[in-house]
Amino acid sequence: MRLTQEQCQTFRAPKVIALTNQNGMKVILSSLGASWVSCILPLATGKRDVVLGSPNMAKQMEQGVYLGSIVRRVANRINNSRFTLNEQYYQLANNQGVHCLNGGKHSFSHRIWGIFQPTPQKAVFSLTSPVGDQGFPGQLDVEVSYELTEDNQVVIHHTYQSTEACPVNLANHIYFNLAGEDSVRTALEHDLYIDADQYLPTYMDGIPTGEWYNVADTNFDFRQSKRIGRDFLQDDDQRRVGGYDHTFILNNTLTDGLQTVATLGAPSGDVRLNIATTQPALHVYSGNNLLATSGKTRTYVPYSGVVIATQFPADAINHPEWGEQYSSIAFPQQMYQNQTRYQFVF
Repeated sequence: MRLTQEQCQTFRAPKVIALTNQNGMKVILSSLGASWVSCILPLATGKRDVVLGSPNMAKQMEQGVYLGSIVRRVANRINNSRFTLNEQYYQLANNQGVHCLNGGKHSFSHRIWGIFQPTPQKAVFSLTSPVGDQGFPGQLDVEVSYELTEDNQVVIHHTYQSTEACPVNLANHIYFNLAGEDSVRTALEHDLYIDADQYLPTYMDGIPTGEWYNVADTNFDFRQSKRIGRDFLQDDDQRRVGGYDHTFILNNTLTDGLQTVATLGAPSGDVRLNIATTQPALHVYSGNNLLATSGKTRTYVPYSGVVIATQFPADAINHPEWGEQYSSIAFPQQMYQNQTRYQFVF
């Protein structure tokens, strides 16, 4: 799993590389957080960057909204920053009140990853998280690859292995605005489809209650494409967290990494993003807390972009009753892999 020493180096300063295809599409990545910092589409109307990002690496280090980065070891929230596994109690670093958000105070998103570019269209990042990192057990070795295909797909592949049983829920925290990173059009003006019959309601701090609700007759029903803003803040579930910040349980007949489980459409309809994954859930975050965040061409404000992150359900480590399929536990000396495809249509 690990890259050879010749292939993979850790740089003191972040390295930025670009992937390109024959259509003129370009994906820009950074070794700081293994981040996806730009996605430039060659539209008939001109080039358009559809991913939010920081103006430079110094600002990327300062920002706390995980722009484009890998979040670690466990994406999303862990209730009260603690869990019990194999009769052992673990207390984690808290960074959202008493809770652990996206892996704790010192996230993978602010670390320099090793980087290797085997081809002009592929990059591989690697990182080792030591025993006890942010309170988690075991050493975790991670590789993340990005590949840009000739048919305008960005394929993200996660591979990881732990020396001890440990929850692992890697996710890419990419904010999309298909109208353009520099556009005043918001996430709320995008159309969204999700093939999910259930979602996880939350408490005020975004922690799942443990229940799964059917989306039927709720504002969380995206089984027919609709504007994100159509039913926005129209229920207590959304008002508790300032918008959409919820996990959807994907219909498992579709999670083969090839079939579309979600689609995001640009406000003007000229760009579509189809998402396929092997993960059992996805989390939709409408950018509720993008408060005066420095961006590439402007200052981002709430709803400047939307995150559609494929992952295990939030706080799964504290809900074994959800079943093995939704468990984020990685057992020692076993190799784990998952994949998500972002297909751009324009």
